[in-house]
Amino acid sequence: MDQKSKDGKKINKLAFWPAIVILISFIFAGVIWTEEVGAVMTKLLYAMADYFGAYINLISLTFIILAVVFLIGRYGDVVIGGKDAKPEYSMASWCAMSICSGIGTGLLFWAMGEPIFHYMTTPAAMGEAGTRTAGIFAVAQAMWDWSFVQYCMYAICGAAFAIICYNRKKSLSFNSIVECATGKRIKWLNTLVTAVVIFCLMGATSNSMGVGLMQIGAGLEAALGIPQSAVSWLFAAIFVTVIFILSCVSGIGKGLKLVSSACMYFFFFLLAYVFLFGNTEFITKITSESIGFIVDHWGTQTTMANAMASNDKWFADWIVQYWASFIVYAPVIGMFLARMGKGRKVRTFMLVQILVPSIFCIVWIGVFGGQTIYLQTSGTLDVWEAVNKSGMQAAVFQIIGTLPFSKVITILFLCTVTLSFCTLADPMASVAATLSVNGLSAEDEAPKKQKVLVGCILGGTAYTLVATGGINSVKGMFTLVGLLQSIVLIMCAIVLFRYGKKCYSLPDYGYIDKPEDDMNDEANCGESCSSHQQIKK
Repeated sequence: MDQKSKDGKKINKLAFWPAIVILISFIFAGVIWTEEVGAVMTKLLYAMADYFGAYINLISLTFIILAVVFLIGRYGDVVIGGKDAKPEYSMASWCAMSICSGIGTGLLFWAMGEPIFHYMTTPAAMGEAGTRTAGIFAVAQAMWDWSFVQYCMYAICGAAFAIICYNRKKSLSFNSIVECATGKRIKWLNTLVTAVVIFCLMGATSNSMGVGLMQIGAGLEAALGIPQSAVSWLFAAIFVTVIFILSCVSGIGKGLKLVSSACMYFFFFLLAYVFLFGNTEFITKITSESIGFIVDHWGTQTTMANAMASNDKWFADWIVQYWASFIVYAPVIGMFLARMGKGRKVRTFMLVQILVPSIFCIVWIGVFGGQTIYLQTSGTLDVWEAVNKSGMQAAVFQIIGTLPFSKVITILFLCTVTLSFCTLADPMASVAATLSVNGLSAEDEAPKKQKVLVGCILGGTAYTLVATGGINSVKGMFTLVGLLQSIVLIMCAIVLFRYGKKCYSLPDYGYIDKPEDDMNDEANCGESCSSHQQIKK
């Protein structure tokens, strides 16, 4: 992919620097006043869940429905980049990057962690904890939390960016989304939206990377006996930051493609190993029953709250936080994924972005989550005690320690965590750099200096959060900003349907060679649009 590096482009200072200053100020407040800020964030989190949790749940459900509607509708026939556009990535490379860029280290961590929490602290709606029903629910809910909801959001946002950038030659920015959704150019609103998105993206990514550093530290202790400390986290932060920055500056067609491919080999090896050397019989049974549970209850799993059980905070701690974090990530991950869609039908693009990572996550959680529940119920390992005693990041490696050749598998798992760390940080740094530079097209790379700057900020804030204990005090903030980011998410859906209809009606699916002002050209389609529709029919 011959992408152009726009080193001469100017940074959008009004959007980038205020967002960074506010983010760093908030993080340092969390570092200095950890308990106080944490207490405020916790109260705000539960208040938001009580008053706005239903809104977040229903938005999540709506995006699943919208994705299905678009997939079965005729607008899915639109070819991204016009009918003569050619795909720039093989299907295998595309699938690997789609999987890795969305899951980061979270799936490795929570595929084993989330089921045990749901099993031992079951929500009021699901009855008593520690029962057979609770076990099936636990694995099923973890599967659902990591699959279709988030990828429907990512696919809709990605398709919206792909159509307006490749077919209508808009810039790869949130300015384009705002203008296409509202039909107006409002400079201050464009700057405000970009600043909010940069703030949300950098904050959420730093928080996720901080959790990844904690997991790497626990892995080093389990595999090599290196105690977890600020020093070990520092070296880990420097190492992974250097790797993902090198990957990021080399471009999507080189760095991320290589790292994602390597990561997938590790993923598939670990998946096969745990399936074969874990309790295969138990894994297959609970996986199949959990999938059946999803088929029967996916609506409830998406919108579960605490009606008539006001003391139950499960929904606030889990699905509201998950859906809100996906809302934060969706527009920016969609912006990144759009660059892989050229030459594909929108329907194909969305199917790959939804089905491939969702199926992978469901299988992964079935295997690792199923093995975790087996260890707990069989008495082989008291996973719940390990979680409460050592923390989830250490308990993960105790679970791995029950398998044959555990030292070797621990090292391989640690390598996978590190690579996954990079596949999360690389696209997020790339998107943040792209957002902070004016006027980039979908085929442009952000300036390398900007990528390095963003990468250093991400790595530095992640380390600061972990080393000072501030990570627990600020994590609730990014659930709250998901409420604000939902406006951008809705705009992406509006743009997808509006421009899907427009491009379907225009010759060559609306492809143009150079940027044009089509803010108000709906009425100008005239006879050419209607005649083109008749030809298609």
